[in-house]
Amino acid sequence: MFGGFYAGRKVLVTGAAGVKGAWLCWYLLEAGAEVVGVDCHEPEPESVFAATGLGQHLDLHVLDVRDCAALRGLMVAEGVQAAIHLAALATVGEARERPLEAYSVNVLGTVNFLEALRQSPADRAVVVTTDKVYAPKGGRPWTEDDPLFASGPYAVSKACADMIARDYAAQHLRPSGKALAVARAGNVLAGGDWHQGRIFVDIARALGRGEPPVILNPAFTRPYTWVGDVVAGYLWLLSQADQEGLIGEAFNFGPLEPEGIANGDLATRMCELWGSGLSWQRGQPRDEPFERQSLDCAKAEQRLGWRAAYTLDDSLRGLVAWYKGHSAGAAMRDLTLNMIRRHVLAARNEGLAWAE
Repeated sequence: MFGGFYAGRKVLVTGAAGVKGAWLCWYLLEAGAEVVGVDCHEPEPESVFAATGLGQHLDLHVLDVRDCAALRGLMVAEGVQAAIHLAALATVGEARERPLEAYSVNVLGTVNFLEALRQSPADRAVVVTTDKVYAPKGGRPWTEDDPLFASGPYAVSKACADMIARDYAAQHLRPSGKALAVARAGNVLAGGDWHQGRIFVDIARALGRGEPPVILNPAFTRPYTWVGDVVAGYLWLLSQADQEGLIGEAFNFGPLEPEGIANGDLATRMCELWGSGLSWQRGQPRDEPFERQSLDCAKAEQRLGWRAAYTLDDSLRGLVAWYKGHSAGAAMRDLTLNMIRRHVLAARNEGLAWAE
């Protein structure tokens, strides 16, 4: 995997106890990396980290990314060679309720990560932001050259982090021989995500309780990407970040079907895959920033040779299998690793460079 880049390499992951962070750590471990995990709190019992026993395979350091000295000290002491920054206040709803924390963690936390990186032995990093950084475009696909003109504490704080990371790369990191790139992804389908308000999470919770899911805006459309495709994109970008044409650049990572799926259709498909005979119900509509979202990922395909290996249907089958397995008390480490290995095999069969 990843051309052997991670074999024996020490990689720091901030936000390692989060859902994407935990899946990414498992991909790193499968690729032979030594993983140094950082998070601001111990993992929740329901989390992917805890459910899969990830803590038995890496050390998780409970550390606030806003503490630059502590983060730098850890990176130096561990001899970290590469780093990926995922730590953030991760949802629009949380940021809306706690705006000061959103700006502090997402903006100042990123600055402190970048400064710690500058003073560490690591020679490369990827900072993960979001597709929410873009200005409204009437549903047309966003490209990396579109202006960043966000609204709301989550999107604004992530847009700030995005711009700061690219400026730090140009002003402070590249002159000292360090490479950095920025990754932007949209809605990620990940088993073990328990964030309330994410539609597929609310559907999975309801189905796990044997209740019909309630869908608030059934006509609203979102593109969804399988978590393995997204974290593989991050890790492939990190492995290639020192190449000309990639240093300091931002890349979109999105699904094979950029047109996405309507919320009501997503709920219908998840109900069918769960097999309980339940159907979703319509709820009271709520405000959403975009009725349609879409990413143009041509840059990642052309410059990195990356594209998603899984279709939406592949992704939904994996998603439902993870939540059903968790609900039934399955051995989640084995289930998760089997999913990762099937995904890598599918990517290899598609000829995707990262899977080799």
